[in-house]
Amino acid sequence: MTRIESPVVRVAASPAKVSQDFQDWNTFGELLAAGPVSDFKAEGDKCSFKVTGGVAVHLVRTSDNSASEGTVLTLATEAPTPVKFTLDVAVHADGDGATCQVGCDADLNPFTKMMVEPALKGLFSQMADTLQARY
Repeated sequence: MTRIESPVVRVAASPAKVSQDFQDWNTFGELLAAGPVSDFKAEGDKCSFKVTGGVAVHLVRTSDNSASEGTVLTLATEAPTPVKFTLDVAVHADGDGATCQVGCDADLNPFTKMMVEPALKGLFSQMADTLQARY
């Protein structure tokens, strides 16, 4: 497994507020849309979107939406997504705000890693930057 993460960012919002926003597909879609993502759709526990280059990503929520700190959101890819990974969002209290980090554990061979890692790292960094700007 390969771990790919965004930088840790500090936001001026409580962990509970940030966690609540990540449970909302509309907010999650807005964070993705700030990066190289288009065609975001969500229904129930599933969402999908396209990444620049036309790659479709389909995710299903595997977390139970109850955490307000720690790992507050976990999503896993499902077919027909070409690369298997689990995406997670970690939120921790930090003074009067919170720190956030987006990351994933991906099952990548060396060739796929060379192609996918920069795109995922860029996507997660953009999500973190957008989250920081939001608060």
